[in-house]
Amino acid sequence: MNEDLCLYDVQDGVAVVTLNRPERNNGMNGDLEVAFLTRLLQAADDPAARTIVITGAGKAFCPGADLAGGPGASSEPLPNTKIPVDVARRIAKPLIAAVNGACAGVGLVQALYCDVRFADANAKFTCAFPRRGLIAEYGIAWILPRVAGRGVATDLLVSGRVFTAAEALQYGVVNRVCEPGTVLDEAIAYAKDVALNVAPGSMATIKRQLERYEWMDWDGALADSHALMRHSIGQPDVVEGIGSFVERRTPAFAPLGEGSRYPWMERPGPLGVRPLSPEGLSKAQGFFHAVESAGGRMVSVAGQVARNAAGEVVGAGDLVAQTAQALANVEQALAAAGLTPADVVKLNYYIVDLDPEKAAAFGAGAALAKQNGVSIPRAAATMLGVTALVDPAYLVEIEAVAVR
Repeated sequence: MNEDLCLYDVQDGVAVVTLNRPERNNGMNGDLEVAFLTRLLQAADDPAARTIVITGAGKAFCPGADLAGGPGASSEPLPNTKIPVDVARRIAKPLIAAVNGACAGVGLVQALYCDVRFADANAKFTCAFPRRGLIAEYGIAWILPRVAGRGVATDLLVSGRVFTAAEALQYGVVNRVCEPGTVLDEAIAYAKDVALNVAPGSMATIKRQLERYEWMDWDGALADSHALMRHSIGQPDVVEGIGSFVERRTPAFAPLGEGSRYPWMERPGPLGVRPLSPEGLSKAQGFFHAVESAGGRMVSVAGQVARNAAGEVVGAGDLVAQTAQALANVEQALAAAGLTPADVVKLNYYIVDLDPEKAAAFGAGAALAKQNGVSIPRAAATMLGVTALVDPAYLVEIEAVAVR
């Protein structure tokens, strides 16, 4: 990696990652993408970095792919072959984009991968893809409708038109528009406040809730939030958070992973995945990267059976019904992604409070469900992975990794 292509600096709990190809207005090529994604992985693993700010050197954020080439031709294609392009979406720490200028194409995608976006008042945006004969790349057709709504996303993606920072704020594409020349300072000030006053474990868990609850119904999301709240009581971050509030002092939260811990933090990646990507990525990320490199399409979804505050299973009375509901949730999520159970190549089972009797009961329940006409994909019937989780929210969770 050419370290000069992307700069990294950490102060006061904030890692600033700067695209540093100003002579090309930070136009993205394969080498810059590898350097940028490597810096994000560095920030993810850096205990000194509690929040991450992404910006560009010079007058632009990133105007998209460097189609004209120029000095220092890239030795790596775009998209790159080394690191999954959606690293930002898989980082548990908050990411803030400080869009200091032109933001287009893959640059806009990387900004959308962030959790919060600040923009200079003079910044301009465009999806651009169709005006270059391209399609909506890097998953932007999935993420933009979730950020701005289907109507706005269709307009921006199909037309490829340029839109201003003021329009971006109106559409919800950015969260704040800043006076010219101040966007990086404002983004860092926001990131410092979060780094200083917010528990890292809370931030990471809330990010995960936002992601998961898109696939869940109300009862499941409510039950999950109740379970997480019960789990948090008495944990180090809650003790420190309440103590600092009562004592009117700045909290001293431990770094991510050293303070409060939640069951999802203990979950392993999918089983049986070989390390197919650079060191530092999880096995799951390696699998995703391998699938993408082979030209496949992957989606990860989950089926949940939720319990209410009293610990009772919501909407189901036995293991047959629970299994059926979990698989129905998976099938519904797959359908939303344009897939069917036939596309599933791997399923991981997570059974809560695992003990021999419960494991046997679930196996019997799955078998009985099949006998009662519940459609279970062949991959599910093999129960590829069974992992114990201490999470009272769910009796059964089924995670499907699908490729077509």
